Amino acid sequence: MKIAVAMSGGVDSSVAAAILKNEGHEIIGVTMRHFDNKKYGFADNEGINLAISDARKVCEKLGIKHYVIDISAEFKKIVVENFISEYEKGETPNPCTLCNPTIKWGIFLKKVLELGTEKFATGHYVKMVSENGKYAIWQATDKSRDQSYMLWRLNQKQLATTLFPLADYSKDKIRKMAREEKLPVHDKNDSQEVCFIKGKYEEFLKGKIAFAEGDIVLQNGEIIGRHKGLPFYTVGQRKGLNTPWISPLYVLRLDVKNNRVIVTDKPDDLLENHFEIDEVNWISREFPTKFENLSVQIRYNSRPVPVEKLTLVEKRIKVFLKKPVRAVTSGQSAVFYENEKLLGGGIIREIL
Repeated sequence: MKIAVAMSGGVDSSVAAAILKNEGHEIIGVTMRHFDNKKYGFADNEGINLAISDARKVCEKLGIKHYVIDISAEFKKIVVENFISEYEKGETPNPCTLCNPTIKWGIFLKKVLELGTEKFATGHYVKMVSENGKYAIWQATDKSRDQSYMLWRLNQKQLATTLFPLADYSKDKIRKMAREEKLPVHDKNDSQEVCFIKGKYEEFLKGKIAFAEGDIVLQNGEIIGRHKGLPFYTVGQRKGLNTPWISPLYVLRLDVKNNRVIVTDKPDDLLENHFEIDEVNWISREFPTKFENLSVQIRYNSRPVPVEKLTLVEKRIKVFLKKPVRAVTSGQSAVFYENEKLLGGGIIREIL
């Protein structure tokens, strides 16, 4: 089988390519040139150039062809501009959950298949199985590495062409395999944060959206300080408020209309047990009707929590939790699981 492996220049995608090659498949490596830092106001493209160079070295080591596909214009229009506009609205977006269905499994995958490949493989730590004629994503064996949260927007057509070779491996095992294969990236650090941002988010956003100073206020409306601009803050944040108070302060919500940061010194004020989501996608295209084993994860670095019920309200879904959780944040993804099976998700819009 001819398989294209999405090569990021990291150890995971490199070992995914090695695994498939050792299984006897015809493999090619494909790398996205998906952002151009010079266009975004930074001095160089060191990060993306290094990724491409490392991916090329791995392909040379494996004896496979390497292709670079430039989709930076599409990435800027779809992902980067959305990232900026969401912050402008006072929300905290996760650009990876938008990039995956529209760019990696969208424009990029289409161009990859035009190279004559039959399947598309990535280095994600997730499982995929076929159930009753449909594809389903399950959490990886190594729960500490599971990346299913990022894939909630994928559809059946996209999954039909996809392979996830790392489903049952731990990170330690992948590192060991990379050393055994003598891959040049075997000791490379994992990538962190948002791929197209070099430095702090605030520095990236400066000049792209307004950073107007405003009031920091308590829930009762009492003004207790000044903020530097709403994009510097997110729900649940404690550090960076720089406002003297008798006890630690936490960001409760952002009042975009009045350019205010609402804060509290009571951590329990951050607890919420229901919220609304939109832009909903169910991977199997079926709305859950049973809630016994249903849970929802409200941010990438958190654990799923039990769901009481879901109710449809026009184009939105109201999510009711069995127990309240801390700092539900507008703009983040709410991702649903039935035990370890990924069902789908939506974007958190309103905290009720």
